[in-house]
Amino acid sequence: MKKIIVSSLRSNAGKTSIIAGTVALIKDKKFAYAKPLGDRLIYRKKRSWDYDASLMVNLLERKGELESHYEKITLGFDQARLKYMYDQEGIKKALSDIVTDIGGDNDILFIESGKDLSAGAYLGLDAVSMADAIDGKLVIVVSGETDCVLDDIKFMEKYLLKNAHFGGVLINKIKDLDDFQTSCVPDIRKMGIDIIGILPYTASLTYFTIGFLAEKLLARVIAGEEHLKNVVKNIIIGKPAGTDKHPLPAKPGLRVGHQLVITEGDKSDLLIAALERDTVGIIITNDIVPHQNIIARANERGIPILLLDMDTFKAAKAIDDMEALLRKDDAEKIALLSQLIEKHTRLKDFLQ
Repeated sequence: MKKIIVSSLRSNAGKTSIIAGTVALIKDKKFAYAKPLGDRLIYRKKRSWDYDASLMVNLLERKGELESHYEKITLGFDQARLKYMYDQEGIKKALSDIVTDIGGDNDILFIESGKDLSAGAYLGLDAVSMADAIDGKLVIVVSGETDCVLDDIKFMEKYLLKNAHFGGVLINKIKDLDDFQTSCVPDIRKMGIDIIGILPYTASLTYFTIGFLAEKLLARVIAGEEHLKNVVKNIIIGKPAGTDKHPLPAKPGLRVGHQLVITEGDKSDLLIAALERDTVGIIITNDIVPHQNIIARANERGIPILLLDMDTFKAAKAIDDMEALLRKDDAEKIALLSQLIEKHTRLKDFLQ
């Protein structure tokens, strides 16, 4: 069994998405997954789960088998509590149990680190320590602007290259692939860093559905519940309190199409206009329920309406700060990730 520890120097680099895309791509291997140090706490079936771990258990389609070991897939979230539960030998045994009980007779065991390379170092649950403890290969995902990527890779040359468990880098979310290949790849290769693949930035992977927003914002769905899979590409903030009468773009470069409208429920003129355009969803703020005619029209047109008790500014800020996390029913995104991994990486060969 191959043991692959996936980490990154910074948070939100795309670790889980790359693992999910790889699992979907390679059909002739049996995969297992663990994330010893959780950092995205959710509650499911009266249990504390890490969001990424829950996603992967569902994608691997072996829920009964893996859920029976949920306490080993993720050891915990609070480092102070974990320190009380495990000493250093206890951590090593817990990692060994993951290999035995979660990895089992699978071909490949993916172990995802916490949010970045140093997460869990106090406990011996950082990526480097885990790779040493289970004799696994460490793969680092780097992403972001070119300078940030080069800084991270230079850091690896200085401090990770000589580690026997370091397997290489996956470079993610590169906006100008051709320019990066020409101007940066030769320098990276001179450092002696093995590039497993370079994935381009793909805007559609950053979009989220109305259902995702409803879940994350704890919103009440008052119309269009059967259309929560509608995809948001653009956001319009409509007449927040204290502004002029014109809708304001939430982000620069706003284009009409697949738009989400955020406004208060008493702005009937704006809501009626939104229902006649290419609107995929409406968020009503300040807990103001719109007129029943508007709700009925939204149901006719298949446009979900979410009701929030927060104000328009807070709702817009919450969405702007939100990361488009992968969901188990994001079949199109997972298929696209698989295509990108197959085209732009040599992960298939790496995992042989």
